[in-house]
Amino acid sequence: MSAKFLFFYLVLANIVAGLPFQNNNKTTFRAAVFEHAVTLFPPNSVVTRQKALGNMMLNLKEYKRQAELAGDQGVDILVFPENGIFGLGLSREDLAPYLENIIDPEKEVWNPCEDPQKHPNTEVQQYLSCLAKNNSLYIVANFGDRQPCDESLDPNCQVQYQLNTDVVYDKRGVFVAKYHKINLYFEKAFDFPPVDKAVTFDTPFGVFALAVCFDVLYYDPLVDLITNHGVRNVAFPTAWMDSLPFLAAIEFHSAFAAGLGVNFLAANINYPPKRFHGSGIYSPQGAKQFVYNDQEAAGKLLISDLPVIHKQDDVMPPPRTPTLNAPQMTEPIYRTKLHYDLYNITLLSGTSGHVTVCHRSICCQLNYIRDNTDEVFAFGAFDGLHGTTGRYYMYLQVCTLLKCSGNGSDSCGVRTKNSKTLFHSVHITGYNFTAHIYPEVLLTRNGSLALSVGRWKYNNGVLNAPTGFEAPLVATSLYGRLYSINDTNGRESWYPINRDKSDLHNSNHGQRREYCLICLIVTYLFTLTLAKLS
Repeated sequence: MSAKFLFFYLVLANIVAGLPFQNNNKTTFRAAVFEHAVTLFPPNSVVTRQKALGNMMLNLKEYKRQAELAGDQGVDILVFPENGIFGLGLSREDLAPYLENIIDPEKEVWNPCEDPQKHPNTEVQQYLSCLAKNNSLYIVANFGDRQPCDESLDPNCQVQYQLNTDVVYDKRGVFVAKYHKINLYFEKAFDFPPVDKAVTFDTPFGVFALAVCFDVLYYDPLVDLITNHGVRNVAFPTAWMDSLPFLAAIEFHSAFAAGLGVNFLAANINYPPKRFHGSGIYSPQGAKQFVYNDQEAAGKLLISDLPVIHKQDDVMPPPRTPTLNAPQMTEPIYRTKLHYDLYNITLLSGTSGHVTVCHRSICCQLNYIRDNTDEVFAFGAFDGLHGTTGRYYMYLQVCTLLKCSGNGSDSCGVRTKNSKTLFHSVHITGYNFTAHIYPEVLLTRNGSLALSVGRWKYNNGVLNAPTGFEAPLVATSLYGRLYSINDTNGRESWYPINRDKSDLHNSNHGQRREYCLICLIVTYLFTLTLAKLS
């Protein structure tokens, strides 16, 4: 059989089987994310199912327009944001009529577009399935799953489970994956899933992990899937509220992709009055496309080609950051609150220099060249437990160079998006750090926040921009997450809790309490002792 005849035979066989022909030798695929200016519905207003469907159609019709635009441009996968279908601010009772029972695709094969009668009251699922089928692309959307619960088995269940859920449909419209958000962030309308389960789905252009918003700040599910199971692509619906100086959406999501070497598709809602904005398509080499619109509510479709990165068979070895003994800190050192945490910082002087700042077990070194000294910049370090509300905790190890809002050290903790200072060279090294570091670079351009593309590299605790950044700098950081005591490159850590985990689980599931009282007491005593030594 000739090669040409075999090719046409395979094409014909795929057509007969109802499957789209795929070239598995592709080196790139086309990805899209949609930042959606979501239509919101009045809170504290329980509506009928028909009214809820009518409301959701206002958002779904926009999804349809964007899916058609993406399909016309040959997009392979399109990601929509968290809460993009039913909006924000609904109470548990408000949300109930918007939800649908979503089957387990691992137990049942179903194409909602082709077989809508198989499961009743699934209008939204049918609509999404048809968007995927009619435009021949994978659709990743965020919706709400309604599942029965048994109070005799779970005393925290309230009539039914309401679960923040990602759903995925392939190019034929077949329902291929669903994921229940593990790490909720003050989401009283939703329940924590009764079982924490990481979810992936296969495509001809790679295996994808699913996660939602706050999940990205914790070890499970994403970091585990990437480092221990070889997944190299992430579909990430989010409703992300910017929080400077470290957690602007485009800043941290691009850093996550660079730090772990993955393709990362982040679709955010756009609601500037509450700081919800910032979406992007990120690769291990940097941002391919991003949008930051904090002025006027407007949707934006981003499309870019990404490298195909297939699942790795071997476990990713943890990177080793440099060690530094008997460091010499630059004086003077100030204590300033940045993002609720007390940092050691020093203020930069002159147009060039070398500074070192340490905090507890870590040290940070900076070499820099800048164009002027008109604006105040600080370089700081933090090693400790971050808990802004007393309700969730993250252990951080951070080196940061950031613009201060005024002339004194106290102003360095005030959020700012403004900068006029160009840095012509930046070299930051983190010593004695966690193995998990996310390198961040945030610029300002034309009055808006932006990213640096192709001007810097990161490797094992070192961020290097030898020719500087292409626009004025707001902040650049090594944002380290110490998920467990084993993240310290084999060195002993004073951190007494084996794994930080959102204590928000306690709001709905008392039996999930991760932080015992003795652990918190020990943490507090260690913090006091080391603070006196710092």
